[in-house]
Amino acid sequence: MTDNLPAPASGDSLPAPSSGSGDSLPAPASGGGLAATASGAVGAIADAAVMAVQYTVMLAKLAAAAVALRNVGARVRDTYAYVGDCARNVDHLADIAASLRPAVDSATLGEHRQAANTMRGSLARARRMADTVDTISATFDAARQAHQADYGPVAQQAQAMTVPMANRNFYRKP
Repeated sequence: MTDNLPAPASGDSLPAPSSGSGDSLPAPASGGGLAATASGAVGAIADAAVMAVQYTVMLAKLAAAAVALRNVGARVRDTYAYVGDCARNVDHLADIAASLRPAVDSATLGEHRQAANTMRGSLARARRMADTVDTISATFDAARQAHQADYGPVAQQAQAMTVPMANRNFYRKP
């Protein structure tokens, strides 16, 4: 039967039994002892701090991405409102040109109408793009909320621990 513990490193060995009355404590083996334990505890605390920072950074990046995409959607909407105004103005200019006497030639009027239709076509694509960006932004928000719901309590418990966090490398399979 195995205990599922990793084998000791080559330098780690059990201390030799002491000779004498039993009053003295054995000397620590080379490469182990209090210094190694303290080093492991510091490493575990550092790992916990790194994990807490990574968690916080992940939440911040997800939130920042959602905000940035919402801003892109807003800019696209502002732009297509402007392009919509331009299309209406071009149509109006074509109407004015058609009512002039002598009338402006039909090719020029057709070019104006075609330009306005092209603008309106780009509006439909811009609206779809803005809607897609809004959906992606909402997805980033949902991902942040899900990440916080899944790992927030774990991160809070890890930060509130009064003992060093275990070294996660201990649990990895060799």
